[in-house]
Amino acid sequence: MTIKLLIADIDGTMVTRDKVLTARTCEAVARLRASGVMFTVTSGRPPRGMAGLVAALKLTDPVAAFNGGVYVKADLTTVLEQRTLPPAIARQAVDFLLQAGLDVWVYQGAEWFLRGPEAFRVARERSNVGFDPVVIADLHGVLDAPIKIVGVSEDTARVARCEAELSLRLGAEASAARSTPYYVDITHPEANKGMVVREASRLLALPLEQIAAIGDMANDLPMLTTAGVGIAMGNASPEVQRLARHVTRTNDEDGFAYAVDAFILGQPPRARTKLGLPPRARACLFGLDGVLAQTSGLHARAWKQLCDHYLRRRAQASGQPFIPFDLVRDYSRYFDGKPPLEGLHAFLDSRGIVLQQSTVHALNDRKTGLLVELLRQERVETYEGTIRYVQAARAAGLRTAVVSGSRHCAEMLQSAGISDLFDARLDATPPPEVYLAAARALGVDSEEAVIFEDTPDGVAAARAAHFAYVIGVDRLGRSAELRRHGADLVVADPAALLEQDGAREEAP
Repeated sequence: MTIKLLIADIDGTMVTRDKVLTARTCEAVARLRASGVMFTVTSGRPPRGMAGLVAALKLTDPVAAFNGGVYVKADLTTVLEQRTLPPAIARQAVDFLLQAGLDVWVYQGAEWFLRGPEAFRVARERSNVGFDPVVIADLHGVLDAPIKIVGVSEDTARVARCEAELSLRLGAEASAARSTPYYVDITHPEANKGMVVREASRLLALPLEQIAAIGDMANDLPMLTTAGVGIAMGNASPEVQRLARHVTRTNDEDGFAYAVDAFILGQPPRARTKLGLPPRARACLFGLDGVLAQTSGLHARAWKQLCDHYLRRRAQASGQPFIPFDLVRDYSRYFDGKPPLEGLHAFLDSRGIVLQQSTVHALNDRKTGLLVELLRQERVETYEGTIRYVQAARAAGLRTAVVSGSRHCAEMLQSAGISDLFDARLDATPPPEVYLAAARALGVDSEEAVIFEDTPDGVAAARAAHFAYVIGVDRLGRSAELRRHGADLVVADPAALLEQDGAREEAP
């Protein structure tokens, strides 16, 4: 779905470490505007602290200051809405931070209050926001309606501990999140960047799928995971990068501008591309089970033969009734789309059976033998639409790979007669490692490869590994679940992407 709005964090995202707004960043915002994509910013800064950036970027849409604690027009003085902390909660937070040894800042109204003007990071904050703080001996006197309270320390581990402890203490009454490694921000529970995205969606009547967000810190995670497309900066932590849809370059490498060109303006609607893929795609990775071939029936029968044999012998030895393996219910619940040992453990647990690990491995090996026997006797059926798509992708010059968690991928491809359609085959490895290994085998980066997956877990793993595009193949009527786990698009069959005018997307 085409992106109509981009929401960006400021510090660590729009500006460099030295707080410079580069020419490339300004030009990228201008390109967004020229392309019809709306743009705005959100930050933990007060409204006055965003004045220089708002002017330089010629912003006209409302902006969200204090992480969504206050919404103002682009003039930065007209308040549209604000969310303040209750006085009792504010006092609790201030007292805890002081006792923990942190300096405390209070933002209330248009002012910034603190006790020590020479304390750590005060000079830097003064430079960032562009105005001086009000020095006050007792912060309790300015807690009538604070918008944001900040705990500050150069001890980053202490700041992290305070964030965790305050989250527990304040519960649903307030939000505590680090905006930098040195700051923990306490705001109204709905003053978070995830709500900024939702408010933008409501006010502009845009579906979340048409909104993108970009940021670098833990307090940006709510908006990165709420927006249809979340982009993490290259300077973000591994945790933030893991949960984002894409990862761009660092803020000192014009990562914002790169993201605009690569992920926003560089992904036109799929109807404009012959195969329905982003233009930068150089390779396609196809799951074997459920995408290319109809192997689940063979796997289910092999598991049933194994489990029934074991359960029958166990029942005879113990005198308990024999309850056979249910080919549909037990397979779909415990084995379909899961690593075999994990599925076997789950099934045994459902029957109240605990076995030594060596015994579980032996049972799994026996199932492998049963599957091989079935493969000798029967031909693996393929999904004709997917095979046509693979052939079209190869004809267009894209490289192709097949991935599978099964150790018998080669035998299944041979049985189906499609081995020659793939440049690489990766198996017996769980996602996302199997996808990354397949991309390496094809000589492409993950951002240049498209994944076709039919399981929610597989889709989530592909998204976490930052592949260029993740297409959910819905054979079982779980389109919404595939989307929730991160699919950019869901189709009943990849052949739908080959339609002349672009296939219609299924409704979310």
